[in-house]
Amino acid sequence: MAEPSRGRLRGGANTDAEAEKLSLSELNLLIAGAEWRFDAATNSNLRKDAFKRLVWLEAQRERLHGVEAPERKLAARRSSE
Repeated sequence: MAEPSRGRLRGGANTDAEAEKLSLSELNLLIAGAEWRFDAATNSNLRKDAFKRLVWLEAQRERLHGVEAPERKLAARRSSE
């Protein structure tokens, strides 16, 4: 999967107030980036941080735009056996 294109939203929103200023398409772009970072994470700490960001962004999208956030649970990655 290719990394999402980067635009002016490089850092994105980190607070509820910042999220409120974003359009639905901007939130969707940030969510796509968070999903990519989650999938591409190379260690458990990066994966956990990306997961928290993804869940928070989806919650903001639900709160602000009514798009239902999916149920997500952080499952442990299996090591290759």
